Amino acid sequence: MPELPEVETVRVFLDSHMTGQKAIKINIINNKLRYEIPKNLDRSLSQTILTKIDRRGKYLILEYENNLFLLFHLGMTGYFRFSKAGKFIKHDHLSFEFNNFKIIYNDIRKFGFLKLYDKKKFASSKHLIKMGPEPLKEKFNFDYFFKNHKREVSIKNLLMNQEFVAGLGNIYCSEILFDALVNPNRLSKSLKKNEMLKIVSSTKKILKDSIKVGGTTIKNFIVSDWKIGYFKNQLNVYGRENMKCKRCKDLSSIKKITQNGRSTFFCANCQL
Repeated sequence: MPELPEVETVRVFLDSHMTGQKAIKINIINNKLRYEIPKNLDRSLSQTILTKIDRRGKYLILEYENNLFLLFHLGMTGYFRFSKAGKFIKHDHLSFEFNNFKIIYNDIRKFGFLKLYDKKKFASSKHLIKMGPEPLKEKFNFDYFFKNHKREVSIKNLLMNQEFVAGLGNIYCSEILFDALVNPNRLSKSLKKNEMLKIVSSTKKILKDSIKVGGTTIKNFIVSDWKIGYFKNQLNVYGRENMKCKRCKDLSSIKKITQNGRSTFFCANCQL
């Protein structure tokens, strides 16, 4: 599933093509996603200026001049592509049609979704209202972490909790904890102050580094023909089970475990 850096990469891609523009037509090709695509999408949003594209955690937010909001979640395999030919392919679901190009949403597994809100209902969306702070914003700092960390859960599962901090998933939680030298099995309440400081610092560092190179391409993350996914080359633990640790150089210290049904990777030597 795309995490914060991948969704931010998509946001920048869409912003470069769509913000300030009016779609001539919004064409529903196949409305079968996690939730059915709203039938009134074209009537509500075509010929209306898209004023802003934002991101909240793993969600994309398209804001229109008529005070309507389109909330997107990419699910496991959702992606957008830029097309001048205008040809649709298998698993296309939606197209935003402009004067000389289209932005098309494709989703093989159909776990993604989009919802249309007016301003009042958007403010109370169940998908956003309980979400924790953005990890790259000032609010996610040592003081926030210290006040909220004393829980009977592993630090990995705390970071995965979208109500604690927004946008993190398996890939970046594993990489953040490796960078911070903290074992993912550690109970959150057991962390020392210097470890909390390091986790906050590592979170911001890893996410910024990934955004710079277009995120991590794991399986299905695609954004048209953009050059993306180069952070995969910088992964230290994720997907590297029984491989050599880049820090301690042990030949087989990278381990894979399952926490809450999700894969976690870490170095058994470095992360105590």
